[in-house]
Amino acid sequence: MLNMPTLQGTDTQLKREEIKAYFQACYKRYESLFEVVTSQEAYFEKSDKLRHPILFYYGHTATFFTNKLKLAGIIDERIDAKLESMFAVGVDEMSWDDLNEKHYAWASLEQTQAYRDKVYVLVNGLIDTLPLSLPITQESAWWVILMGIEHENIHLETSSVLIRQLPLDAVREHQAWQICQERGDAPQNRLLEVEGAEVVLGKNEEAKLFGWDNEYGRHKATIPTFKASEYLVSNGEFLEFVLEGGYENEAFWRDDEENEGLEWKNF
Repeated sequence: MLNMPTLQGTDTQLKREEIKAYFQACYKRYESLFEVVTSQEAYFEKSDKLRHPILFYYGHTATFFTNKLKLAGIIDERIDAKLESMFAVGVDEMSWDDLNEKHYAWASLEQTQAYRDKVYVLVNGLIDTLPLSLPITQESAWWVILMGIEHENIHLETSSVLIRQLPLDAVREHQAWQICQERGDAPQNRLLEVEGAEVVLGKNEEAKLFGWDNEYGRHKATIPTFKASEYLVSNGEFLEFVLEGGYENEAFWRDDEENEGLEWKNF
């Protein structure tokens, strides 16, 4: 997989080619993920009741490009205003999101694919023709293109989770997405003490790579000593929590101004 292009450089033509190759690879990789789905019917299944059907996520990343390009004044005309509204905003498993499927009349898979194809042509054309000066800044039209690419890369992970939650007969093997053959008991986890320290976070204007708005600025905090698990929580470890009533025992769920866990669980 190609690396994310840097914002700096001295040769605009090479940077243009680098971004185009990166866009094409990421866009087609995202489409290949959905090739593991066996039937059109499965695109309209809600593998998670707190999420839209996976068709939404297939169309969403393409409409993100168009909506942001239109908002930034880089394009004058929309490709399909209806689809760009339908696929604009997804559910974020919070109570203010719309989970009522009666409010949606989804496009067909063919319509969605045709739309994605048009967006692919549009973005490639912009990469070929937009004026480019280096370094790329947040005021540049190229920032919007990089944003669209990285947004789709985020959904590569979230969509793979939803596809894994489909019924087994709704997915198939795919050369680009191999099934993990390793299995075994989860490692015995334990909490390790992490010594407190002062932590500084934030990107500055000289950052070499694209970043989201909430990554910029400077935040300094003093973190007290705490404990963290030695390993990532495994499926097996999480299963123990579920089987022992972790979702029913409200003692494990905070509900205060800083944490809405109990409210979310009950919803």
